[in-house]
This record gives sequence, C-alpha cells and structure tokens, in this order.
Amino acid sequence: MNVTNLEEKYNKCTLCPKLCENRSQVVFGSGNHAADVLLIGEAPGAREDSKGIPFCGMSGGVLDELLAHIGLERNDIFITNTVLCRPPNNRNPSKDEIANCKERLDNLITLMQPKVIVTIGNFATHSILKKTGITTIRGKVFELPTKVKVIPVVHPATYLYSGRNKDKLELMKQDFEAIQKVISTNIGQLSMNDF
Repeated sequence: MNVTNLEEKYNKCTLCPKLCENRSQVVFGSGNHAADVLLIGEAPGAREDSKGIPFCGMSGGVLDELLAHIGLERNDIFITNTVLCRPPNNRNPSKDEIANCKERLDNLITLMQPKVIVTIGNFATHSILKKTGITTIRGKVFELPTKVKVIPVVHPATYLYSGRNKDKLELMKQDFEAIQKVISTNIGQLSMNDF
C-alpha cells in the first residue's frame, strides 16, 4: 500500500455519520507523498471542504508565510489533518471522530515515514503526543519511540483571531525557526532538486 491507495480507501469513509452528512468531500491532504516533513492540523474548515485542500483559507495564507520564512513551500512537505471531514459549523472534532480517523493517520505516518512531524494546535498535538497546553509546549522538540521528531506549534488561526498581532506572528516565526533547526539537523537542506 502507498499514500495514494490510503487516500482512495478513505475517500469514501463513513465512520462518522454526522461528518459524512455535512461534508462535501474528504480532505485527505496535499503536498509531497515522499516528504520528510509532515504537518498535521485539526480538521478542514468550510473553504478546505469546498476545495479539497487543507489550509487553503486565511489560516493557510499564514501557514504559507511561516513556511516561506524558513525556506519551505508546500511541495516540500505533506499536510493533513487529525480529522479529514469538516465538523458542522466548524465545531471542534469529537473524541469519537478523532478516534475514528486515528488509524488512517497512523497508517499515513507509517507509509510516509517522515523524519519530522509538526502538530498544529491542541488536537493534533494530543493525537500524536498525548499532550495538551499548546501555548506551553509550542516550539519544543519531542521524540517518538520511532525517533521521529515532533514539534507542536500554535494554529495559524490564533494570529488571525488576535487581530493580526505582530507579537503573536513573531512567536510563530520562532517556532518555525525551531522546525528549521530540526530539519537541518535531521534531514539536511531540503531543496526542490530532492523531489
């Protein structure tokens, strides 16, 4: 099995009836299937549900800016979410919904074998590290038993909700600089020539 097979398997997933009723499509992920860096968010919003691409709304614009800050583009990484279907009215995903999508997320990680995982926000961080309190652990480096490095970061929406507070953006840039250090130590320089 490869990532494309996994995507085909989950494109018709019916494990969460409420999410199935409200979604227009499953938003599996986007980017490079062979990437060494995997970003995991929370769940698709309205725009992501419509376009089928994670982080393609305003939060995605902030994420793109943060990636560019450390010299990365979307083609250098793969982005997915903890839950692949949009929760109604953008509510938080339920424990059952997260549990239903966990096998898919674990399978994706096994297939991709990333060297670095970036968890965006509390839901992704708890799903991967079983830790909460994103504001206290953001930017810190954790290691899974598989030696994969995990760096939790604050969700880009935080910057938008803050009224685009420049201090918040600077903190987020610092977190991404921590990601850059881990990448350069564990992977080396990423370049488009590698893909």
